[in-house]
Amino acid sequence: MIGEAEVRTVLNEIVDPCSVTAGVPAGLCDMGLIRAVHVSGPPGRQRVALTVGVTEPGCFMIGPFAAEARARLLGLAGVEEVQLELDNGYDWTESMMAPDYLARLTEHRERESARRSLPLHVVRREAGDTPRPTTSS
Repeated sequence: MIGEAEVRTVLNEIVDPCSVTAGVPAGLCDMGLIRAVHVSGPPGRQRVALTVGVTEPGCFMIGPFAAEARARLLGLAGVEEVQLELDNGYDWTESMMAPDYLARLTEHRERESARRSLPLHVVRREAGDTPRPTTSS
């Protein structure tokens, strides 16, 4: 029999492209996009109902998310039906992310910020010269 934890594990394997762009890939659950999961029915004939959100009102990924979720969940033994509903609330915030993912994302952002604030070292070469380092702030 399939439970909510197994459904969430499968859904978290679907990576949100916004998280890839941010530099720290995350699945739909870690991103806080799976609002509700309900599993019902007897073993072998289970129905999975999902409510999925998006990070932005104009997000075009809901279609691909829905198709991928449906395909993966119907591939689980005993799942007979998958119903997916879009949460039209458009109220997603970073606070909805899984705490461990948010911590990794924050750490990544801090590293990137520190890296960008380092002085730029440029080596200037002129014909016949040996390289001379210069510093630009």
